[in-house]
Amino acid sequence: MDRRSLLKGVAAGALAAPAAALLPAGAASAAPAAFDVLVGDITSGRIMLFDRNKAFTSANVKWSLDPAGGHPMEHRFRATDGDGEILLVAAGTTTSGTASIYRRSDKQKLWSANVPNYPHCIERARGTGVVVVAGRSDGGSGGTATGGSLHVFRPQNKYSSSLVPAQTIPFHQAHGLLWDPQLDRMWAIGGSVLTAYRIETTSTSAKLVEDTARRITVTRGHDVQPDYRDTGRLLICETGGVHAVDKATMRKTQLHDRDLVKSYVQHASGEQMWTGAVADGNAFGTRYVHFNLGTTRPVETAGAVVYRARIDTTLYQ
Repeated sequence: MDRRSLLKGVAAGALAAPAAALLPAGAASAAPAAFDVLVGDITSGRIMLFDRNKAFTSANVKWSLDPAGGHPMEHRFRATDGDGEILLVAAGTTTSGTASIYRRSDKQKLWSANVPNYPHCIERARGTGVVVVAGRSDGGSGGTATGGSLHVFRPQNKYSSSLVPAQTIPFHQAHGLLWDPQLDRMWAIGGSVLTAYRIETTSTSAKLVEDTARRITVTRGHDVQPDYRDTGRLLICETGGVHAVDKATMRKTQLHDRDLVKSYVQHASGEQMWTGAVADGNAFGTRYVHFNLGTTRPVETAGAVVYRARIDTTLYQ
């Protein structure tokens, strides 16, 4: 059923077919782009890296990690001066969770911290090295749940192991984060809000300060990602569809109206990749990672449930 559950185009064409409004002329017939995809399997707790153009099977896993702490809700690579490439991980359950950082080359855990709610995202701000964790509430479900927080950690030197708690601020149903190096802002989405924060630091402190001019209303916001073809906009998932947000005007434009999309991104080639749940199915997602060019990829491990899929890149935008 999910294999055929294709995004219905509203402003940009259907993801089931080449999305002409999102692709340059002639790109619809081009071969799928070559890039790697990082997925988290809720069932096994394993994070796995696959070649986008090969079957997502155990035999084709290029890199993997089994973090402790529960469901792998977020997993993204970033580049640092002190530790080289790192993997940021948010994992947890409905009552608690763990934010962790691993060195990519040898999978050594460099840092971890417990958070008192259900962590759904983790991001690192380039330059300051500040790490923010987004945690939703530990009670209720869907639109009835309350609470949520952003947890801020500051580094004491250039190494991830030096991170210490700096601030916790309320954020209803915090779900997604993205550092924006062009605006020097940390975007956060969750509940009814997409907003941006400045990060103010001293030698002994770090805090988020909201940029209220960049705050807009959403409906049960779920994820925020870059558009790797257009650095002037964000791509967000919320109940009822996928939207692009113009960062200059903060105008929101609907791209697709499929409900229950959990992650969505556009590669520099123009190819769109997304994951999502289906009605009456597992609330986290399915075993499929969808692309608008080529075949949909099922993750073929026992009972796999993919929440989010990320492009293997250390770029923010």
